This record gives sequence, C-alpha cells and structure tokens, in this order.
Amino acid sequence: MRKINLVIVPYNDFLKGRIYGFRSRDQHLFLEIVRDERIDKVVIVERPRSMLNFFQALKFKISGGEKSVVNVSGLGEKIFIFEFFTVGLEQVKLKHLWFDKVYGSEKFIEKFHDLLKQLGFADFSVISFNPFANKFVEAIKPKVFAFDVMDNFCFHPEFKNLKKYIFESFEWISSKSDLIFCVNENIKNFFLENYPLSNGKIFVLPNGVDENLNFDGVIPEDIRKIKNPRIGYVGVISDRIDFELVERIAKERKNYNFIFVGGKYGNVSRMIRKLKRNQNIYFIGDKHYSDLSRYIGSFDVCIVPHKVNEFTLSNDPMKIYEYIYLGKPIVATKISIQSRLVDSIFIAGDEMEFLKYLDMGVELAKDENFVKRQRETIKSDMFWREKARFIVDEIYARQNLMCEG
Repeated sequence: MRKINLVIVPYNDFLKGRIYGFRSRDQHLFLEIVRDERIDKVVIVERPRSMLNFFQALKFKISGGEKSVVNVSGLGEKIFIFEFFTVGLEQVKLKHLWFDKVYGSEKFIEKFHDLLKQLGFADFSVISFNPFANKFVEAIKPKVFAFDVMDNFCFHPEFKNLKKYIFESFEWISSKSDLIFCVNENIKNFFLENYPLSNGKIFVLPNGVDENLNFDGVIPEDIRKIKNPRIGYVGVISDRIDFELVERIAKERKNYNFIFVGGKYGNVSRMIRKLKRNQNIYFIGDKHYSDLSRYIGSFDVCIVPHKVNEFTLSNDPMKIYEYIYLGKPIVATKISIQSRLVDSIFIAGDEMEFLKYLDMGVELAKDENFVKRQRETIKSDMFWREKARFIVDEIYARQNLMCEG
C-alpha cells in the first residue's frame, strides 16, 4: 500500500492540547488522522510563538527557534512538531495579522524546508485549519491542499475588524485548494454564493464525538454540594452565550442550579460577575477535557443558550454530540443543529419555551429508556475516527491520482 506524508496546520496548538486535553475540532481530527495506516509521516505546524507567550512556552516546555522538530512520545514514530519562536514585538500592534506575517516570512519557511529535508519528505499534502497561514501553504507547494472551515470566521466576534482579511483569505482558499470541508450547510452555501470556485470541491463534514466518552459515575468534588436539578453547560464562556436569557431563566427557576464549565474567552468578565450574584448560577472555570464527561454525567439537563446570529448559525456545537452520547436531555436556542440530531433536542424559540423544555428535561433525566434512546442517536459514522477517515480518503485519492499522472 502506498503511503502519503501529511503536513497539518491546526488553528489550536497540539502542545496546548497535551496540557489541557484535545477538545477542539482540529485537535480531534488530527489525532485520528495520524492513526490512519495510509499516513506515513505527519508534521504538525504549531502557531508561531513570541515573547507575549514566552512564559506559556516555558510551561509547555517548548523549544526555541533553532530546535524546530520534536518527536512526539506516546503517539508512535511518525508524528513531528514544527515549532518556531521569534521575539515578535510587533504582535502587540498587529495582533492576529502578526501570524499572517510570520507564517509567510522567509525564515519561517526556510526553517520548515530544513525540517522536510531532515525527515526525508518528498511529496506531501497539507490540511490546514488556519485562515492566517495561507502564505505558508502557498510557499511549501503541497501535492494536495485541503482546508477545513471550523466556523465562519467572517462573522466571528473576535475578528470583526478583520472581516475583509478573512473574506479574502477564504477567497484564496477557494481558488487554490483541492478540497474544502465545513461543519454545516450554512457555511457551504456561504462559500458557494461568495466563492464560485469552491463549487465541486466543498463537502459538509459535521462535528463528531469521541467514541470512548463515558460517565463513570463520579461526581466532581467542586459540584458535589450543588443540589439537583443541575442544569449544565460545557464549553468556552464567550459572547456567543445569551447571558440575558440565562439570567432570566435562572430567576424563574430558583430551585434549579445552573453550572457553567469552561474558560473565559473575550470580554465576558462583567457579565459573569453579574450572573454570579444569583445564588443558583455557578461558573467553575476550565477543566481538562478528560474530566468533562464527569461534569456532563452529573448534570440533569444540558443547555446550549446561544445567541442566534450569523456566527452561531455557522457553528456545529460539539457539546451537543457529547451531551447526547452521555444520554442527557438538551435544551437549545434556535441555532444550527445537524438534521440527524434535531429530534433529540428541545429547541426553544423564546424564554417561555426554554423554561417549559427545562422542566420536561428534568423529568426525562430520570427515565432510563430516554437515556438509552439518546445514546443510540449517535451512530458510528458520527465518531471522530470516521470523520478523519473521510478526510484521508479524499486527500489520499487525489494525491495518488496526481502521482500516477
């Protein structure tokens, strides 16, 4: 069997995943991709690092720029990490555009080519999740270039001042890529409407779930004293949460306890402080990914109280798959949800419906038949390994076709 080499350009760092757990779409996918028997060697290109994250680099035991390759223990001999460190004082001013500059810099690309020679890479393909790394991808000239659109960054609140840049980045990707994967139909339609060259090479590949996810019955110490019913949310605490809705439903159901598990992202501290004044709302911070099943398993009902806007309609929340796989009743706002999951979720159009469905969920949480039906909603093709297999299938077929040609 002919094997191929692969360069992966994630949005979220591999080494950070080793500290906090591999929890994002790109991290789940590259962990499964590297296990595919058709892949020979893999280089994971970490985001450039500067003095701004120097202390974080020390915590991760990250090397400096001269030592650019590390063999990853515990995952076999075929996975390598490419790291690049620079002083990067401009990052304060340029922010995300600093990544664009460094990825495309002569030194970054030169160091990467040195690594390819060291590993004996000849032909290779690239899968990128990072819209700021296009100059790098263009410079290294892969046999096959695939891009995965995790969210529509054109509407991401963090990138509101970079909309033109992201729009042009997606335009370049549509022109230069061989394959595009995206999480839902809304993103696919956005690409087809705005970038005609994406037609014929864009595929919807929804999010998935770790097939080993399981609740062992252990209730985490920090929520053990919080009384049932426990209403839970797991994920980044960001602007996509409708905090006003959360506050209203918590005031209407004072006998329910609302628990939010996740790190803060963006300018949300003021809203968190406000909500914590309610005696039945708890923010308990970020947890390692391996511990999340215990939190989800300890909830009676899981919620997704997201705002409904252009950005959230481009999402496919991974937490929904995890909630379902652990057998939980779910109440969500009218965000984008994969059609195969809709019948397993209470979708609320307003506050009154949300409250009604919460009450129904609390009752269903005690129903063993309901729990069993929820878990059975997750089919084998929804596991991350099958999502990764689909990606490798497409890249493998195209690279071999090019080699034969």
